[in-house]
Amino acid sequence: MTPKEIATHYDAKVFDAPEAAKVAGFVLTESAAPRNVWNKASAASAIVLKLVEKKFSGEVEDIGLVIEPFRVTGCYKPKSSEVPAP
Repeated sequence: MTPKEIATHYDAKVFDAPEAAKVAGFVLTESAAPRNVWNKASAASAIVLKLVEKKFSGEVEDIGLVIEPFRVTGCYKPKSSEVPAP
């Protein structure tokens, strides 16, 4: 699977640049710069699986993956701490 397919499989948003993720309200996490395509997919999978655990446990609202030509970076959207109006 490609990094984009991995992200789609786990319902993660896909961004093409770190700035795009930040503008969308996501916080960047770990990043990997693998040397070839196979390692890029493996790195994407490892990053997304860690984020899926956080989403499943309720720590984060949404997860994403920034896929650049030579780098893959995980990102997440923090849970909104909105308090309902009285």
